[in-house]
Amino acid sequence: MSDSTHPHWGRIIDDYDGTYIYDPKTAREKVSLSQQDMDAFHTVGADTINKLHVLGESSADPDWNDPSSCVTLSMFKSLVAYTAFPCLLLKLADPFVIRGCIKLLKSITRFGRPSPFSYEYGYLCFRILLLVLDYCFSFVTQEHESWLRNAVKPKNQLLKGGYAPMLSSNVSELIVKHFFNKGSDYYAHFTKPLPWTDWYTTPLIQPQDIRNLTQIIDQDRKHFLIFSRSNYSLRLSALLFTMLQVMYRTPPTPEHDQFIPGFLRVYMRNLLITPGDHSRWGWQHDFVIQVAGEYESTGQPLDAEDSKLVIRAYTDRLTILSDSSSLHSKATSSLAAELLQYVLPLVGDDCDSLVPSLLRVTIKCMWKDMPNDAEEPVPAEVIDPCLELFEHFKNLFETLGKRTDGTGASTLAAAVQALIDENINGLFERLIPDMGSPGDEDGTASAVMEALLDFLEALPREGLAGALVARMTANNLTSLVNNPGAWH
Repeated sequence: MSDSTHPHWGRIIDDYDGTYIYDPKTAREKVSLSQQDMDAFHTVGADTINKLHVLGESSADPDWNDPSSCVTLSMFKSLVAYTAFPCLLLKLADPFVIRGCIKLLKSITRFGRPSPFSYEYGYLCFRILLLVLDYCFSFVTQEHESWLRNAVKPKNQLLKGGYAPMLSSNVSELIVKHFFNKGSDYYAHFTKPLPWTDWYTTPLIQPQDIRNLTQIIDQDRKHFLIFSRSNYSLRLSALLFTMLQVMYRTPPTPEHDQFIPGFLRVYMRNLLITPGDHSRWGWQHDFVIQVAGEYESTGQPLDAEDSKLVIRAYTDRLTILSDSSSLHSKATSSLAAELLQYVLPLVGDDCDSLVPSLLRVTIKCMWKDMPNDAEEPVPAEVIDPCLELFEHFKNLFETLGKRTDGTGASTLAAAVQALIDENINGLFERLIPDMGSPGDEDGTASAVMEALLDFLEALPREGLAGALVARMTANNLTSLVNNPGAWH
């Protein structure tokens, strides 16, 4: 992070510093506050929410020179700290706060274009926007009261992570429960006026607000990628789902030419670095993937800096966030296969040095899915994603083998060494059931052997990497490959 500061928007954030805002190791720690601090948070927090409401309800743009209406950086800091209190949540079912935050984000510019995620202010404003949107989602599904009853338990109060990660995780489940298991007609609740309090009604969203927010995020996508990386525990499920619903109902007319590809870029990139399983969204997720394939800009590789950021996010998801955070499910071969499906097409050149670590964490993840009993056959739900991963590995080595800039040889050698160190041969052997056994009724052995042959074909044959490949294949597994009669 840069030491430069803006008088209104605070620190400039141009680089990822390797930290998580919601650190999985500390999110469950308690915050120690004096009564004076708590009173101040209550006062400033309520004032900030009121100013955001007024801004969202009005037709005026933010006036950074009007102290009476301006939401300052210090006010946002206090409001974020206030999210550790359950009483705040009761005030957050307010769509006007969402619109106020969108207006503020749109007004933050750098080099003549919107760039809210360049600044600390944009980070805090967007975190509040997400928290309010998540809570409004639970309000629309009428499950906010049951969630609140759990949230206000002593064990969940005054946590360093506040309620944002817990609420974000809960909303991810609500989306699947209400919008897919019961159909997608719940979207109608988003755009019709609802009674949020006794004194006003308004729709949860205005489609044009969501289009504006999508455009802001897309235009500032390099900095937003850094935000998503450092705020990994915020799943963005409510936001991405809302964007998806608006996109699905937006006609492909000239006036929306920028919105649809912009949404697709935002969606595809955040599949890589936000938790959750968006494939659970069924045909709507598949629809986005299909449409994204029709837009060339959504499939363009990331630059070196963003590619490294995405690969490190992937390795963290399979390691630290899987092992240390109760907010994220354990990493599995299935998750790894799905993530690599999105990661590899977008990863550009100049990040080859991270390939060995990518291979190591992925193979470790595959080993963890193997049954503890060596005699127990590996279930099909584990074998299938493992075969997908071997296909990803094959494609990765084919790409590395095409490098002509002189850096490919050392990377290839390090990548092959990673395969050896993580005992990929043993993994193949573990996956192959005995021919003719009950575990091979569906021809699993043949499928695994075919995957092995394809994978070996993609490995280098020259230089140090080639020598390592020869060493790797000089074992009893190779004898099976060279003597197919042994297993036919």
